[in-house]
Order: sequence, then C-alpha cells, then structure tokens
Amino acid sequence: MKYKTIEGKRVWSHLTKISLFMLIYFTTPACVPAQSLTEHGFAASPQTKMKKVVLIAGKKSHAPGDHEYEKGVKLLKECLDNSPNVKGIQTEVYLNGWPDDFSVLDNADTILFFSDGSDRDEQAHPLLHGNRLETLSKLMKHGVGLVAIHYTVFVPTKKAGDQFLLWIGGYFDYENGPAPKKWYSQIKTQDYAMLPASAMHPIAHGLQPFQLREEFYFNIRFAKDHGLIVPILTFATNKDDPTKVVAWAFERKDRGRGFAFTGGHFHRNWWDEHMRRMVLNAILWTAKVDVPAGGVKSSLPAFEDSAEEQNRSESKPIRALIVTGHNRPRYADGTPFFFASATLYP
Repeated sequence: MKYKTIEGKRVWSHLTKISLFMLIYFTTPACVPAQSLTEHGFAASPQTKMKKVVLIAGKKSHAPGDHEYEKGVKLLKECLDNSPNVKGIQTEVYLNGWPDDFSVLDNADTILFFSDGSDRDEQAHPLLHGNRLETLSKLMKHGVGLVAIHYTVFVPTKKAGDQFLLWIGGYFDYENGPAPKKWYSQIKTQDYAMLPASAMHPIAHGLQPFQLREEFYFNIRFAKDHGLIVPILTFATNKDDPTKVVAWAFERKDRGRGFAFTGGHFHRNWWDEHMRRMVLNAILWTAKVDVPAGGVKSSLPAFEDSAEEQNRSESKPIRALIVTGHNRPRYADGTPFFFASATLYP
C-alpha cells in the first residue's frame, strides 16, 4: 500500500483513498439491509423459499369426538402457523380427501393425510379413487414427503400396500393374517404408557414418556428393503420390539421422507402436548425443515375447547326412551311391555 510521511505520521496517498472508496462502494450492497439496497438502486436478494405443507382431511364418518379429520388438520395448521419457533412454513388445508385442483400439490414439500381407511369400503379411502395413487407416486419420486395419520394406514395390499411400503415404510394389513378375520395387524383401545423409541431422531425432539388412552394400530406390516425405518413411539418396554411400534419415520431410497402415526382416534388426544409435538415435528422433518432442538412449540387454537370442558361434556349421561311393539318382548308373565327408559354413559 502506498503512503507518505507528513510530520512523522503515515497517511494514505490520494491514489489509495480512491482505491478504498471504490472498494467500499462496490462491496457495500452485500452488507446492508435489502431495503437500503433497493433505495440505492440495488435489487434485493431473493428470499429463502417457503416450505409448503399440505394437510388433507377425509370425510367425516364416525361419531362426534372420533376421527375428527377436519378438526384435526385445522388444529395442526393453527399450531404450525402460530408456533413461536417455526418459520418459513406455508400451510394449506383441503377437505373431502383430495383438493378440487390437484395441481396445488405440485409444489408441496410434504403432504399429510388424515382420513378413513379401506377395510370396510375401499372407496372410503381418498387415495383409492381414479388416478390419485399415480399422481401421488409422481410426487413421491420428486422427493415430496408424506405423513399418514391413524385410519389412513388401512389400505388393501394389492392396490396400495406396496406403494405405502415405498412411501412411508408400512401399512395396516387386514388381508393376510390368520383366519377367520384375516387381520395380520392388530387394533386395541386402552390406556397406554408411551415411550420414545429413538430419542436422537429429530421427530423425537422434546418428546418424553407420556400416558394416553387411544385406539392404536400395531403389528404393522413394515417394509423390508425399501428404505430406513426408524421407530419413533412405542408402548413396548423392549424398544427393539417392532410389533408395538405405533409411530415411525421412513427415509426412502429416493431421499424422500415418510412418517406414520396410528393414533388419532380421539380428537381430545391432540390436547396432549407430547402427541401434538411429535406430529408437528414429523411434518417439518418430512418437509426437510430443521426441527427445533426442543421440538415444535405450540398451544391449542382458540377454537378448541379445553380438555376439561370436553371431558365434562362427554361424561354427561344420555337419557334414552326405548319403545317396543305389542308382541315382543314380554314380561315373565306374558304381559308385553311398551316402553322402558335407560341411562346411558359414553
């Protein structure tokens, strides 16, 4: 660098000052806020692409409080949209099992389905209509994530089982088990002691053991060679027991990601912070978004009743009037009775 001495002090020469001015002028745009750049004639750098999360709810088919698909996905949307530690997420909700314009799925980063299964009626499953499986297959090949909640994992082996093995690593097999029911997988409603099965996985961030009364599906038909299956939640004391796994992550060979959770029967269970956090974590992970170290923070949306209020409403007895005909049934002496009353509890 050129300099000269004046009264014992070093100062830059005129040439050096010009060089420094040019250096500052041409490097400043990378260092100032985008708004300042625009004001000075510089184009703002493009923003980081928002990750698109599509939440699809199936049609209502069960009693109030059970299989609340629409309420469930709207709750998840509100939790993601208002989480204090989740940014860069765009969420969209579609009802009736499939968007009217399926092109909205083209730029999705992950898709969640919460819907009916196909064991009673194949047409009840939203993916078993038209060419929807084919549409979804194309998205999966492009690395789009997939999340399946509760009854959604019930699919027929030949029509969709192989696809589910490829996309999420497993499904509820109701066709290839022992007679007479033919169910390979199992279902049971009871109080469960839930345990995180893989504490180091991002979906398990912030997840602790918890208690839950749930209708869980287990003994899932898992993929053998389509990718990496990681158990996330189990009710087995032996975490290596795959038959008791009720939530799992799946890394596909095409680098896409899948997740399934067989709980979600009772809507009130979304009020459990651990269950809610696990599913929210999974949505981020399948969209290839970094999951916060302590998991996704969320609170119940304002439109949700408190668990206490809901439990009170569900525990109210129901008075029922039973009316019969003249012929049957009859009392022991042969006199027919015409009506009776009963008190029923949910």
